[in-house]
Amino acid sequence: MLRKITTSGGQSTSSASSSSSKRSRLSAKLSRSASRSTPGEGPCDEEYVNPLENVARWRLSANAMALRSGASFAFNWGNRSAPAPSSPSRTIYLDSTLSEWKGKDAIRVDVYEPSPTTQPSKARAAADPVKRVGVINLHGGGFILGSGTDDARWACAVVESLDAIVFSVNYRLAPGYPFPTPVEDTLDSILQIHARAGEFNVDSNRLLLSGFSAGGTLSLAAWVILQDPSRWGYEISSSPSIAGLALFYPLLDFTTSRPVKRRLCVKPHETLPKSMTDLFDASYIHPTIPYDNRDDPRLSPGLMPLEYMERLPPVHLCLCEMDMLLTEGLKFADNLREAGVTVTSRVVLGEKHAWDKPPPFAPKASVSVEYQAAIVAMRHWLSDDGAKLTRADVGTVNDQTQVADGAPLDTRSRVERGERDEGEGEEKREKILLPGY
Repeated sequence: MLRKITTSGGQSTSSASSSSSKRSRLSAKLSRSASRSTPGEGPCDEEYVNPLENVARWRLSANAMALRSGASFAFNWGNRSAPAPSSPSRTIYLDSTLSEWKGKDAIRVDVYEPSPTTQPSKARAAADPVKRVGVINLHGGGFILGSGTDDARWACAVVESLDAIVFSVNYRLAPGYPFPTPVEDTLDSILQIHARAGEFNVDSNRLLLSGFSAGGTLSLAAWVILQDPSRWGYEISSSPSIAGLALFYPLLDFTTSRPVKRRLCVKPHETLPKSMTDLFDASYIHPTIPYDNRDDPRLSPGLMPLEYMERLPPVHLCLCEMDMLLTEGLKFADNLREAGVTVTSRVVLGEKHAWDKPPPFAPKASVSVEYQAAIVAMRHWLSDDGAKLTRADVGTVNDQTQVADGAPLDTRSRVERGERDEGEGEEKREKILLPGY
């Protein structure tokens, strides 16, 4: 039974000195997180050498192409499974102006729009009787594969529930376009869609970002750049205001090696295979960057400085229990709460990274539930009450990471829990959506 429904955010009622002290502690905590630990002193206690980091880009590209072929087949088949999502209403092309590889019409964007007969939503009507909410979405795929239509089910759910227009961005992929080009393509998309909001019939004050896996990383990283573009040499005349971010299992910290992340997972053998993550990382961070220097918030947005974190709009996080990215996601959510950011976080028990994507080809019931939970949060951000929740939302959105019976989620590794073998002695648990159910 659900014990507690709360939402995080707002200022503390403690004294100014207490608030200042709390802020100083969080700032120091974030600084430590952005600095790699010495051996044996923290989560970065081993220097992992990716066997692919010195491989020629053409070889990485060949491996990536093979992976893309299989992924494309899976997503095309998955999007035909009943109930099949709608195809994009149209496709637009945006210019690359920030990347080293500039070009006209270099960034394809799949656009999902409401039917002309759709009635305006309350969220839209409250903001503007004519213009719609705009959601800029970034797909996942380890920065090396995927397309905007991979998130067709999410886009259609958002269109239907919020009467919004969804722009699903096809940023250019590594290894052909390594870091920071995918981030810069994301930023270019945000800036140009905002500048053309009137053309798209979008309310420029009601722009949201969403992203899955690598796309969640890119969404958050692009938002970070908007806080101080000149820090990285970008010339941006005006920065659009983002009303909120919905992030699904994002990678937030590249300073911690993959072996360490796996070891922190409840079931390391359930995480993405080493061969795949080696290819992801070697392709995206090419040429390689030492772990000590991977704290650039464009690369590791979860390590953004406190001065940026405090400016964040509301954030919704959906994480997976059997994901090597769970620990950093939970840590990020805690840091957001300490910084006074409104955040809702959920963990899907018993599920792996990208559980909402094929295979299996038929979507699980939990996918619709989690998509709607994110949409409920987004609707609140857009409402007159801001991010406040009502009693009608009890059991739907919650910022406390706890299982339905109130017991805390055990995120320790198998070794830390003293288990003898993978899965040995564990009872099969019912897959519980948490928090809120």
